[in-house]
Amino acid sequence: MSKQKYRTLNNKFFGLLVVVLFFNFSTYSQTGGNFELSLYTTVFPNGTPNQAVNIQFPSVPLWGWFEVTITSAYNNQLATGKLTKRYQIGHNVGGYFDQATEIPTAFGPVASQWLIGDFNHDTNSIPIYHLVSTSNILMIKIEGVMVISAANLDLIKTGTTISALETATAPKTRHYMSIMQDRVGIGTNSPDSALAVNGIIHSKEVKVDLNNWPDFVFKKNYDLPPLEEVEKHINDNGHLENIPSEEEVLKNGINLGEMNARLLQKIEELTLYVIDLNKKVNELQDSNAKIVGENKVLVQKAKVLEEK
Repeated sequence: MSKQKYRTLNNKFFGLLVVVLFFNFSTYSQTGGNFELSLYTTVFPNGTPNQAVNIQFPSVPLWGWFEVTITSAYNNQLATGKLTKRYQIGHNVGGYFDQATEIPTAFGPVASQWLIGDFNHDTNSIPIYHLVSTSNILMIKIEGVMVISAANLDLIKTGTTISALETATAPKTRHYMSIMQDRVGIGTNSPDSALAVNGIIHSKEVKVDLNNWPDFVFKKNYDLPPLEEVEKHINDNGHLENIPSEEEVLKNGINLGEMNARLLQKIEELTLYVIDLNKKVNELQDSNAKIVGENKVLVQKAKVLEEK
């Protein structure tokens, strides 16, 4: 092959490579954007239970996040308020799929009358179930950010529709607000647990789930430590056995559920000590009464002897 022909082929290949790279760059690198749209359902009939509609997305990839928010008004029942379900989604049509959801808002009557389902990977749709049988119309707002081509983003904006009513039973009763994060901080940017609060928690009631409860203290095979051992442990360590020291509490805090269980164990042990002491007191009282009785007999006998 001559140098001229080689140079010509090389230039054509280079030109083709530039076109391919430019096409890929313009198609995939310059992608993504916000979208927002509002849709209305038909009127749900009055007196007909188990009705549902579907948000029907066009057959395009969905990568990013979006929220579905619904509200209503008043036809045969008050249905105002706001119910929002948030989706983290990776969806290729007929391919890869992943989603996670949470409920950032469940406010007002609408939250107890409607339920928003999960994204259906096979049908590109999201069901919305009517949990009551009264007549109402539903407004649906969908907004989010997608990392997809501009053309597909436009299809979402223009091609998302609401299906006709169908009969379908909801998979559960209703939504409640949920935060599906590993850690949540209130007053702190660095939570070290599922919920970290830098401040006072004011509550009427706190419920703690536990795996065990110290009623084993009342079982016959429980080895109740003698009070002499309890006294020795206090003298040697400055705190009760299995109860953290002041230094440990100041450093690490306490687990309320665990600490309540440990304190109850000590209360139950104290109860056993008191029962045992009560038995001994009763025995001493009986012995004392017997001695007093015997003493009276001796006094009477002594008087008789003196009189003789």
